[in-house]
Amino acid sequence: MSLMARFAARTPEEAARRRFGLWAGLSLIVLLPLWWMWGADIVAAVLRPFAGLMVRLFGLTGEIRILADGDWVVGTPLTRGGQPVDYTLSEGFIRRVLLSVPLLAAFLIAPPRPPRPWRAVGISALVLAIVFAVSIAAEVWGNLAPMLDPGTATAASASTPLDQPPLNPVFAQIARIGRYIALSIAPLLSALVLWAILNPAGMKTLVAEITE
Repeated sequence: MSLMARFAARTPEEAARRRFGLWAGLSLIVLLPLWWMWGADIVAAVLRPFAGLMVRLFGLTGEIRILADGDWVVGTPLTRGGQPVDYTLSEGFIRRVLLSVPLLAAFLIAPPRPPRPWRAVGISALVLAIVFAVSIAAEVWGNLAPMLDPGTATAASASTPLDQPPLNPVFAQIARIGRYIALSIAPLLSALVLWAILNPAGMKTLVAEITE
């Protein structure tokens, strides 16, 4: 048996899965460097006004400033000694949260593609923008929660307490879990779930071997 025959797909479904993996992998190889060098900063700048509106739903002020080094300063309703307390998001965090964009783009490029690609792009843009804003709110409150929770406050925050009353421990725990989700699984999970919803034929092809 020749080497090519040994590695050839035995069924059309297996060939489709290999084709999907090849296209998705090559797309990521092309997209990720471009995304990290230019794309993430452009998309973040475009999404900043939308994120400012969305985070108000989670109790933040909605004010977002961009520093010279690319970090974001997010306004909060908290004060210390009567002075507003802002939270700084690193540029690296912004880029990590936005990784769902090139991931989903690679999935949508790989065949079999959605039957209505522009509809898929529009829905994806809206959903990922919302996920981005929610991740920002989760990161901010996840870091501020220990400062409002006497049980987890550090020595530094305890020595300069905030003017607001202590946070309910349950809410503090929810905020910390939300921060973990935003940092670790939100980009990949949102891309996978969106792709599965927008491209059921592709999802069926990918998981056919599991369900057989």
